[in-house]
Amino acid sequence: MWHRRGPTFLGFTLVELLVVIAIIGILVALLLPAIQAAREAARRAQCQSNIHNVALAVVNYESSHKEFPAGMTFDPNAGGNVPVQTMAKYGPNWIIKILPLLEDQAIADLFDLSVGINEAGSNNRNVQARGTNIPVLLCPSDAFNQTKYQGKTGSPHAPPNGNWARGNYAASAGRAFIYGNPVGLGDKRYMNGPDSWAWAGTDWNNGTTLFCKRGVMGPNASVSLRQITDGTSKTIMLGEIRAGLTEQDARGVWALGHAGASLIAMYGAGGDANGPNFCGANSDDVYADFSDAPGQCTAATNQLGIAECMTVSGGGGFDQATVRSKHPGGIHVAMCDGSVQFITDDIETSGCYGGCCTVWDWMITSADGGQGGAYNGVSGRGPRCD
Repeated sequence: MWHRRGPTFLGFTLVELLVVIAIIGILVALLLPAIQAAREAARRAQCQSNIHNVALAVVNYESSHKEFPAGMTFDPNAGGNVPVQTMAKYGPNWIIKILPLLEDQAIADLFDLSVGINEAGSNNRNVQARGTNIPVLLCPSDAFNQTKYQGKTGSPHAPPNGNWARGNYAASAGRAFIYGNPVGLGDKRYMNGPDSWAWAGTDWNNGTTLFCKRGVMGPNASVSLRQITDGTSKTIMLGEIRAGLTEQDARGVWALGHAGASLIAMYGAGGDANGPNFCGANSDDVYADFSDAPGQCTAATNQLGIAECMTVSGGGGFDQATVRSKHPGGIHVAMCDGSVQFITDDIETSGCYGGCCTVWDWMITSADGGQGGAYNGVSGRGPRCD
């Protein structure tokens, strides 16, 4: 006899469906970090390539001119006896000078150097030039570098007039603050010209001759390759920086020659920006409108600055800035021979307002005798560098 069978339904039960969904969720959770890590590896490689290209342009500039470009330029008599940070007229910085070597001759030609880089005016070509995004100056890991700095009218420390594009690479000015009165050179302890003690090689404490604070490209000053007595492969020429977090945060402005904008300064011993990605309360002495940090070496209260490890001095100005990046664990630096190194955040430093000198300090200074360890009174460990 033929037996009639009922219909057969094929498919998942509810329990089986939930199990499959759970497995897919676990796989996605495992894959996402790997995907993000792969993307960051690609961004980091691009960032390394960019800083290498910029470094080669600087080295080629030195080959042609027999000295590196000055980190920032200004007429010391143009603004009277005023601090460098509040000069009314800024000349071309090191990036503007190397633009032709970066195959950006058209942007270099757009600048009108007869007027200040920071001046306004509808007919001022500098407004357009300084607002141009230059891809080789941008690290793809930095999500803030597409927001232009707009300045703030009326602030003595914030170059106003708007339309400043960002960059992520800065020249090493050395282990001293950018400050002081350029006329008469004011307090020579600060970097304010080629005759300031940080660059002329005189210790203000005991009058001895040394170069334990000089970098490579400073205010109205620079060195040649032959003056880098430590060796070009051992001295930092360029370092990564991060773009400002808001339109009123002046860090990472490529056309402006100042600490945090296109220079790194006082980022070793003796300050509170000592080392890569240092997170002290007042680490960067730069202009940023969101600053509300308290005293030295204590916790800041600004949530955006804390979250991004980008706190700034409450006083603003452009005195000090350290190397920073979004790469996990460290930053890229370009040495004076054009090579690029990745420096980890845990490189030996003396910490917030710590004494000199450590391995990090010897990398910053260009003529400390090629030392590789701390001084601390030990014979044969180099000159006094406090």
